[in-house]
Amino acid sequence: MKTDVEFRPSMEELLEKLATPKFRGLNQQANDETIKRMKQSVPILIGIGKAGDHIPGMRKNLILHAGPPITWNQASGPLKGAIIAGLLFEGLAKNKEAAIEMMKKGEVDLEPCHDHNAVGPMAGIITSSMSVYIVEDQLSGYRTYSNLSDDRGDFRGSSIRFGVYEKSAIDYLHWVETNVAPVLNQAIADVDGIDFLPIIGRSLLMGDDCHVMTNAATLIFSRILLPGVIKASPKKEWIEKIASQIYQDESFSLNAIMATCKAIADAGNGIPHSSIITTMARNGTEFGIKISGLGEKWFTGLAGVGRGFLMPGITPADVNRDMGDSAITETVGLGGTVKSLSGSNLDTIDNTLKMYSIAHSESDSFLTPGIDDRGPPLGFDLLKIVKTNTTPTINSGLAHKNMNRYMAGTGSLHPPMEAFIKAAVEFSEVEVPLTQMQS
Repeated sequence: MKTDVEFRPSMEELLEKLATPKFRGLNQQANDETIKRMKQSVPILIGIGKAGDHIPGMRKNLILHAGPPITWNQASGPLKGAIIAGLLFEGLAKNKEAAIEMMKKGEVDLEPCHDHNAVGPMAGIITSSMSVYIVEDQLSGYRTYSNLSDDRGDFRGSSIRFGVYEKSAIDYLHWVETNVAPVLNQAIADVDGIDFLPIIGRSLLMGDDCHVMTNAATLIFSRILLPGVIKASPKKEWIEKIASQIYQDESFSLNAIMATCKAIADAGNGIPHSSIITTMARNGTEFGIKISGLGEKWFTGLAGVGRGFLMPGITPADVNRDMGDSAITETVGLGGTVKSLSGSNLDTIDNTLKMYSIAHSESDSFLTPGIDDRGPPLGFDLLKIVKTNTTPTINSGLAHKNMNRYMAGTGSLHPPMEAFIKAAVEFSEVEVPLTQMQS
């Protein structure tokens, strides 16, 4: 008699299989090597260029999105809205209806930003004509990318990243491409690239989490850019408009921070026997992770729903499931790892101390606010997560569950265990036979 029931070992059985001295030694060495490579990376923002010219595998009929792989039919409202916006921006569709028809016919491909060395906040949409930040690890030459901020500085989240495809949002993107991107690229070149590690370190101590709170990082970033912006702007009114836009966009620095974090995390990829998480991302439907020792495979589960501060008129029922590649900040110890949006300052410190218990190491590049002489937790260990039943704290922007709606709010959450358990099961299935063969 056939059955479709799949039997899996309990977590206790799984961890017991991995408790051999042989495996523990291999795993410890591999995790140490993963962290070593992360710490040795030297990510520098070197410029801005078109996605189609720089991102590996980018093509005209490809839209990159946040999180693990997803189809049009599976996509949430805000992700669908952002995809429509991408097609309108590229001129591949004349209106919403034409864009939807293209997606239903499969005329446009959807692939994760992370699978192309890139990251994007919230919906994370990147199309071939969009400009992207280029970050290069000076040690390896490896490059990572992120789109430029599409926030219009109106403090309402009326941007493509939240699934908005209204004409004013598309027009703003075109203005960024025509006026802002070339000027910023020249400003970055004038200072021979920008090292974001000191910016992140200072801004953490000034109150940022370097994820949903980037006020200080944006001020530091803009201070570095401003002389070049003045020099590169062909008209006085351009200077005023670009400077004003940066000033009003509190999250202006986030995209460059994300590309920097992506370069750090990816430096630790591909280490056999390593259980360190190198990617955490959400697409508005599923939450997904990648593990250093398991290659490029995604492990997914249903995305959670963030709770926190809601915009006027928004109720918890309006909030979409979590989305965005910006959890790459938490992946390397920033965001909710060091400054949770829920609770008091003491609660934040307690949360960070809990995060140390599921991490393999601590950052040497930054200091943790409120905790003397310790760097933020670095290198979440899959096996510690499943053993303690504790998942990382992630801060997040909250999207409305319907397309073409503005930002719903800001909050935080612990992603469900499903993706971590799936990864742990596969990790044991790979490692136990391998360890036995090497005995």
